[in-house]
Amino acid sequence: MLEIFLISVVVSLATSILRRRILTPEDMAKMAESQKFRKMLLEAQRKGDKKMLQKLMRRQDYYRKIDAEVGKKNIIFLIASIAIFYIVFLGVLNPLYGGLEVVATLPGDMMLPFIGNKLSYLTWYVLCLFAISFPINKLFQVSPGQAPQSQKRG
Repeated sequence: MLEIFLISVVVSLATSILRRRILTPEDMAKMAESQKFRKMLLEAQRKGDKKMLQKLMRRQDYYRKIDAEVGKKNIIFLIASIAIFYIVFLGVLNPLYGGLEVVATLPGDMMLPFIGNKLSYLTWYVLCLFAISFPINKLFQVSPGQAPQSQKRG
């Protein structure tokens, strides 16, 4: 169990570093700006504010270009992170733990939907990846709505 957890930590670190290299802080700021624009556009549409809609529609092409530019980088990152996941799964975990049916049992009467209380190496690996990815992404500041410390305004 601990080995699989540590492998998950390494994979999470690798993907976070990769994301940080592919998506620059400027890209993250552009993504956050684009999300804010979409919220404003939806709000104006919901309220029926034609003046605001007209103003926002003039900037829509700019945000479409940003979305396309950052979207390409996101696709590259997605493909690379899936490749890392499968390389580790097929190259490391499967040879080491492929014959084991259960590597962990959940405590007490705790059950996971569609899984139960007995975890195979694959489900444990995926759960560990999810559990460790969130704090590591926070640490590396790779969430779309997050600006790097040097760019935060206070």
